[in-house]
Amino acid sequence: MNAQRRQLLHLALFGVSLAIFPACRDGAVRLVEGKRFPDFLLPDLDSSRRRFALVPDVPMVVNFWASWCEPCRREMTSLEKLSQIFSGEELLVVGIAVDSDVNLAREFALHYGLTFPLLSDSDQALSNGVLGISAFPTTYLLRRDRIIARIITGERDWADSGMIGEMEASLAIRRHSAD
Repeated sequence: MNAQRRQLLHLALFGVSLAIFPACRDGAVRLVEGKRFPDFLLPDLDSSRRRFALVPDVPMVVNFWASWCEPCRREMTSLEKLSQIFSGEELLVVGIAVDSDVNLAREFALHYGLTFPLLSDSDQALSNGVLGISAFPTTYLLRRDRIIARIITGERDWADSGMIGEMEASLAIRRHSAD
């Protein structure tokens, strides 16, 4: 087979895979900025179930993470700082662990001294099944009305003044205390 035919075959296989694999995600939707974030019911790390719709109308940073994910580990202290910079009425930080073993997520939270709300998506029904998240960490910035202002994939320094400025602009919030 000559190089040109091989290249055409590779392109055709790539096109077929793009057409087939999204259909195999079992109901996953690709949420984009400007769309409403779905309601969900997940347990916290102590197994108490939490309904997303019952959270007060406050802008949110919803971070999907895993204890085995090195970028997730590196950004966790800055998420904790972010949760301290803003009051709970200004901005709510929520972490959703995708670890299959909730004990690993619990140990991780204790090790890092995390105080913001942490939920468990141990079967990845929300992260993978509904949202179609393929990389961690993935973070959704949600306005008060639960419309997605930004989707951020990858590690960030959430307590950095530039990042805080981006969140204030994206979510129409202003912190009361200047740290």
